[in-house]
Amino acid sequence: MHTTSYNPAHDRAQLLARRHERDLHWAKERRRQHERETAEARALLAAHPLAVARTTLWTSGVLLALVAGAWGLALAAAPAWMALVDAAAAVLACAVLVGAAVSLGRLRARRAAARALLHAREVRLSHTQYHIHESVHSFIDARVDVVNTRQPVSA
Repeated sequence: MHTTSYNPAHDRAQLLARRHERDLHWAKERRRQHERETAEARALLAAHPLAVARTTLWTSGVLLALVAGAWGLALAAAPAWMALVDAAAAVLACAVLVGAAVSLGRLRARRAAARALLHAREVRLSHTQYHIHESVHSFIDARVDVVNTRQPVSA
């Protein structure tokens, strides 16, 4: 039967090695995330602005056509309520236009954020590369400590 005594230095070294391994995986995943974000930003900026805004424009157009149709039907059905029908149609048309303006503003902000992200790409990648580099060396040093703190098994 082989028995060895408990070695707290070895346990601490293993815990530290695991922590450095997690740090290394985090840094690599962060690098991959930066690369995905960069690819998405490039794709967004490569697309024509009208192509990006197509859904908003079509949706707004269809909604405005529906409001106009409903307005016409309401006026034909109840001409006595013309002032109320006009006000309701104006409110609905304004709501559609405000919604379209908000959506187009968000698209513009997304494109501006994509430009800023691409502008800062090198800084972000060099920062994550620094973390990867540091994590690799810390992990290697921790693994060496794990090996060095092992006690030989006595036969």
